[in-house]
Amino acid sequence: LIPVEVSRGIVQGMTEKSAVMRKMKTMRMSRHLKQIPVLNALPTAYWVTDPTGLKQTSEMDWRNVMLTAEELAVLIPIPDVILADADYDIWSEIRPKVEEAFGKALDEAVLFGINTPTSWGNSVKAAASAAGNTVTIGTGVDIAADMNNVLAAVEADGYGVSGIIMRQSLRASFRGLRSTTNEFVFKSGEVGAEAARFGSSGDAMTGSIFDVPALAIRNGSFEAENTASANAVAAIAGDWSQGIIAVRDDISVDFSKSAIIHDSNGAVQYNAWQQDLTIGRFVMRVAYATPNPVSRIRETTADRFPFATLLDAS
Repeated sequence: LIPVEVSRGIVQGMTEKSAVMRKMKTMRMSRHLKQIPVLNALPTAYWVTDPTGLKQTSEMDWRNVMLTAEELAVLIPIPDVILADADYDIWSEIRPKVEEAFGKALDEAVLFGINTPTSWGNSVKAAASAAGNTVTIGTGVDIAADMNNVLAAVEADGYGVSGIIMRQSLRASFRGLRSTTNEFVFKSGEVGAEAARFGSSGDAMTGSIFDVPALAIRNGSFEAENTASANAVAAIAGDWSQGIIAVRDDISVDFSKSAIIHDSNGAVQYNAWQQDLTIGRFVMRVAYATPNPVSRIRETTADRFPFATLLDAS
């Protein structure tokens, strides 16, 4: 059914299907917990104008951010008759869907707080809101002005914006922008206003807005956020190097012809032996954190976050 070596391959595929694995810093964990020391207070330098004056001291402070690896899993029942009669590579059909399922679940948890493990703390959406880094569509004169205000919120906290991710439907909003003389601002094959373009490259999912790399996410996580929330997040901009995704275990793959799958109430959903199924089990352990180190521009932790969100008006 599947090649022997699949774990690392699935993780590599997830990188293309998950926004956070594609944009954030990734690392390995050797244990369930990992501490990361984060700078929490900056030193102060003092002038010494008296030739015999005393030099003053200043302290630096660190705090620990904990990475906790949590389990992410999916079970896939496959009818045995399909395995027996298939004249194509079943694994090539299963693998991208597994990668997509893991990528979607990870993005939803990290970005929007959908089923986020408690040990991870606030999602990007919640932390950006707590820091006041939100902009509602329609606040500015057009969508470009709104996005510029999102970038400005990140920059005001002392970070540089390295990328933008956004809902698929937002692409049309940027493509439809027109100048005061009714010309399209983002022209296909040309650099638009303020060195910006979107949707003109060979891969129409990528582009740039105000010369910042932009990526439209198609794994359904933004749409899940839109369904679950009023004033849903339409786009996120920030310094993506500040976010950390740590993989404790690559995806383990097991198959069973006798497994029984229950729902949360104990009711049987699938009985592999009775229903002639092969049930695939895919499991990985992963952690997330955004350390949010101190910045000279914004030293108060509660007022600072390296991401900002663009929200729907309703």
